[in-house]
Amino acid sequence: MAPRTRVSASSEQAVKPPVEFHPSCVVDGNAYLTGTHTITIGANSVIHPKARLNSTNGPITIGESCIISERSLIQAADSSGIVVGDGVLVECNAILEGKDVGEGTDVEVGAKVGKGAVVGKHCKLCPMTEVADQEVLPDYTVLYGYNDRRIDISGSEGPRRKIHDKHIEALKKLIANTYAKSK
Repeated sequence: MAPRTRVSASSEQAVKPPVEFHPSCVVDGNAYLTGTHTITIGANSVIHPKARLNSTNGPITIGESCIISERSLIQAADSSGIVVGDGVLVECNAILEGKDVGEGTDVEVGAKVGKGAVVGKHCKLCPMTEVADQEVLPDYTVLYGYNDRRIDISGSEGPRRKIHDKHIEALKKLIANTYAKSK
């Protein structure tokens, strides 16, 4: 009997997706971009090392000035794809599988947006919270605790955006834009 050969996960070649990057975005060479549909990344967006964008089921569109942190996962649930609006912050271990994440939304550590869900503008998903599959979360909703909700209409979008833009400028100095060179 001939010995069996083992195929390790590291030896399997992931499918490289078609990409459309704005020249001012930063995508680290250690980010995992896989799939067969187009991945579009807008101006001034930053993709950290080890962030995962999987376009196997549908296209991924990331707006302008977004920050996608390490170990987060963005993937389309179906062929309609997923759209991440402008100025969105996706922190470590967050999972986005919804249809749309609105402008200015913060998705904090370990939060999850279920398949087909729609998150409104300027929402905040606190750590470890979850938006259920197909759920629609209204604009300015804060999801916290054990998926408790409240509406925040404090009007803090302007100051928050200024801080977000400074965060992006700092990250652009720290993270190498090596994706195109390494693949």
